[in-house]
Amino acid sequence: MILSAGFGTRLKPLTDTLPKALVEFKGKPMIEYQIDRLKNAGCEEIIINTHHFADKMEEYFYQRDFGIKIRLSYEPEILGTGGGILNAEKYLNNCDYFFVINVDVDTDFDLNEMKDEWERIFLNRGDKMEDSPLAMLLVQKRKTSRYLEFDEKMKLIGRATDSTPEERKFAFNGVHIISNKIFSMGLNKEFLDILNIYLSLNENCIGLNSGNSSFKDIGKAENLN
Repeated sequence: MILSAGFGTRLKPLTDTLPKALVEFKGKPMIEYQIDRLKNAGCEEIIINTHHFADKMEEYFYQRDFGIKIRLSYEPEILGTGGGILNAEKYLNNCDYFFVINVDVDTDFDLNEMKDEWERIFLNRGDKMEDSPLAMLLVQKRKTSRYLEFDEKMKLIGRATDSTPEERKFAFNGVHIISNKIFSMGLNKEFLDILNIYLSLNENCIGLNSGNSSFKDIGKAENLN
């Protein structure tokens, strides 16, 4: 799934007439980079949530063939990163796990590495499904204004504070793998932040350090060039 329903306020005035997903980065709409990343990771179908200028997203994908099945999940009222995922349940619940990536991520990290690590964890857990992680978050040691805290085993503890040791502070790189058990937790399809969902549930969410891979938030106008 590609999260792309937002208003793109940091990219104004470009997003006064376009959805953020169709703003160009290095010569093509930023969403096409995410489609390529997910295809390269072996995904067979992509769900894209829409709200802001949803009609332009419909038109864009109606006119193009990316060699992969793409479905649009329209939100009449914007639902945030968590609510948007829950709202797409009918598309996502037919698989054991799925990738979620923010539309405004630019990275050279190979998502196949993330998929391999997720599958390795499940293989090692055997039949202990109750201990299986709800989600894996791609994180990194880099500067951010919103650090997350992980323990020595890279289990998510919470949002970092001033007292959090530096070695436990990581920046989130906008990519997750999520188990479909998220749809069996009785969560309402309302405006929700996916990180708040992780932090409010007594579930195992783990981080994967992307090391020295490149990362850029292209939802910021200064990073588009």
